Amino acid sequence: MKKGMKLNKESQTRLLLLAALFVSCLFIFRSYLFGDSVLVFDDVGGDTWQQYTMHYASIVNHLRAGNFSLWDFTNGMGTNMFSLSLFDPSLILLYLIGVVLGPAHMLFYLVWLQVLKVLAAGWVFYLFLSEFTYSRQAKFLAAFAYGMNGYLMVWGQHYQFGMVTIYLPLILLFEEKFLRGEKGKGFFPVAVFLSGIYSVYFSYMSLIAAGFYLLFRIAMEEKLSWKQRMGKFFGGCGQMLLGIGMSLAAFLPTAATLMNSSRITSGENGIGALLKACFSRYSIAYYKCLLIRPFSTNLENLQTLGDGKYEGLVNYYEDPVLFCSTLAVLAAVQFVFVLWRSQEKKRVKISLYAACALTVLLVLLPLGGTAFNAFTDPTNRYTYILMVLLLLVTAWMWDYLRAGGRISILALAVTAVLMMRAYMTGYEQSIFKEYRINALILAVTGCVMLLCILCLGFVKNQSPRSLKVRKVATGFLAAALLVNVISEGGITYVDRVVLKKTDTPADQIPEQMEVYAAAAQAEDSEEKSRAVFYKPQTYFTELYRQDLQDALNYLKETDPEFYRVEKDYSSATYTMDSLAQGYRGISTYNSVLNGNLKEFVDVCYPELYYMDQNRYAFWPNAEDNFLAAFTGVRYLLSKSGDLDSSKYELMQQFGGIYLYRNVQEAATARFYVNTISEDSLKELCNEENRETLLENSLALEDGREIEDLSDLEEISDAQKKSSVVLNAPEKDSCITGTVSARADGYVLCMIPYENGWTVSVDGEEVETEKGDLGFLAFPVKEGEHQLIITFHAPGLKAGAGASIVCWIIYFGMIGYGRRRKRKAAVS
Repeated sequence: MKKGMKLNKESQTRLLLLAALFVSCLFIFRSYLFGDSVLVFDDVGGDTWQQYTMHYASIVNHLRAGNFSLWDFTNGMGTNMFSLSLFDPSLILLYLIGVVLGPAHMLFYLVWLQVLKVLAAGWVFYLFLSEFTYSRQAKFLAAFAYGMNGYLMVWGQHYQFGMVTIYLPLILLFEEKFLRGEKGKGFFPVAVFLSGIYSVYFSYMSLIAAGFYLLFRIAMEEKLSWKQRMGKFFGGCGQMLLGIGMSLAAFLPTAATLMNSSRITSGENGIGALLKACFSRYSIAYYKCLLIRPFSTNLENLQTLGDGKYEGLVNYYEDPVLFCSTLAVLAAVQFVFVLWRSQEKKRVKISLYAACALTVLLVLLPLGGTAFNAFTDPTNRYTYILMVLLLLVTAWMWDYLRAGGRISILALAVTAVLMMRAYMTGYEQSIFKEYRINALILAVTGCVMLLCILCLGFVKNQSPRSLKVRKVATGFLAAALLVNVISEGGITYVDRVVLKKTDTPADQIPEQMEVYAAAAQAEDSEEKSRAVFYKPQTYFTELYRQDLQDALNYLKETDPEFYRVEKDYSSATYTMDSLAQGYRGISTYNSVLNGNLKEFVDVCYPELYYMDQNRYAFWPNAEDNFLAAFTGVRYLLSKSGDLDSSKYELMQQFGGIYLYRNVQEAATARFYVNTISEDSLKELCNEENRETLLENSLALEDGREIEDLSDLEEISDAQKKSSVVLNAPEKDSCITGTVSARADGYVLCMIPYENGWTVSVDGEEVETEKGDLGFLAFPVKEGEHQLIITFHAPGLKAGAGASIVCWIIYFGMIGYGRRRKRKAAVS
């Protein structure tokens, strides 16, 4: 290498960091990279199998077919695509892979995306630490631990969640440059913009964290007047607001979708009740979690398997994820006890202690989980912020110990007791041998860390022998940290129920089922818990079976109308096969379900819920062909050729799939003359009379009040003889159709009522209403009419315009700053 191309020590350290992280990933993800496992889980991480990968398949299918739009009818009764992760850069890369290789093969690359996130997280965090005066060794170790942090290892299994561990330090990096007035400060709004288009939810949390960071960093600064401090604070807030403004083209439509979901509560209990909830106590079980989870996320089992069960509070993911190395816990406790002795200035010490107090308050009380979850029910998904804080402290403590700083024996002793209690508890609770081994490794490396800290705290003179002892101690401390985080990261992906790259061959399924059944009845607890690992897999066979596609293609060729298809069985997923197989059904799994549609289900068909209130499943209710007809399910796919002919008529057989047609008239839109009020429907609807109510009248907000079924008007000939036909849409965001109305009335479309839908009747836009609590309805006059029903994502147009304005402001600011620099240089 030429002398001019020689890397400096900083660059060498960064490359070494990437190499160390990459090699560690090869070990941690070995069964996914080189074995038969796919980074898709069917255990406590089942959202990946049952929901996320199906979302990705739908996006890829639409892109490959050239009919991608911002509404998707293959996802339940219809879903706004802004509820999905459209602008996560890692997922954009996945979509491109899917477009080229197909939706099935793209799943094999999920693990490589996770590896890239680990590398990116470590790299960005190292750059952030480089803004301070930490040693290269401290930055390397803290950045390595950050790349392997528990939040990325655990929540990163949910794909889009992992990106936040990259964006937060990226925001803080450029925020720090802004505060220091360094080169690169202009990228502060860009970092916020990238976060804003990635996720409204995580941007909200990250910007709260960035705001507090700004506040405390300004408080630390010496020789600034209050006016200067206020100027810096509001300047920083302005930069963040500008970044959000630049992202509004994606941020606003996504926020509008969230506001329309069932997860947003109205806060009708008032401010007093909210404050009381924020400052109340968690349950004892939560505080028990806090004594274990900082030392490892894997000491309480993952879920119920055989005789083993999750020993924590809620579940493996939703409990606080606090691990980023055992050293980070030791360092954090020491930091609190030794900061006052350090050489830091008084203002810095006060600010840091205030930050520590606030952090402890947020973690110990529901205040943190509530505030970071937009003041709804508290969650612990904000703990990725703590990863940054803990490892900042770890880097500080590393240099403090190397410089001969004093330690607190009391703090070390208390931490040692808590650490050994956590690892002993984890060892006893762990159902699998691999988890017990991990608990042992963490305990041993934790003890090594304790001894090394003791050594560095007591061996202080500068004799050659003492210097050698300290060097050996720091070496062992670094090695223990590396082993500690690699072991913990690796166990997160071991003994998981995962998708395999190859299905079980059909002729081996009976034998494999016998193995599975025998293991499930085993007397040994561990073997019984492993039984699920032996269950045969038919995922790819079922999801991409040709006979089913033949049936769907037949329907496309023979029925030009907008209809729905469903199954009377579950196969690859419980409720989301339609997204991968490309048919329009009603089943779905979505944590942000349309709130209006959810109200209809709550009132009229609660049996549609499956497992929880985030899923609608048709197949357990397939015998109810009125439900099928009402929601537009015209065709049924079955593996049985002997269904009740009074409900479903057999049309044709395609291989092992039987295609049936609903004997009732099943349409995705219908005409009503009679109306009743929403309150009447809520009051009277039950399993016995819901069919009468739904068939007779349309429920509207200002409909007619009735007290019982006897008050219903008879169905008129005009209502019976009127018809609505919707054509199969080329793109799901635009539907055309016709209405033949024998009287003035209303059209009810089986489309979830949501802001963004517009209806034109004979070229003139009409006002839409909410029908039957959850669907799109609109009035029509007597006569023959042409319909155009169009979806425009709410907030998209306004957001795009605001984004353009904010980008113009941003570039104007950059240009103005450069001109000032040039003038200053000339003068």
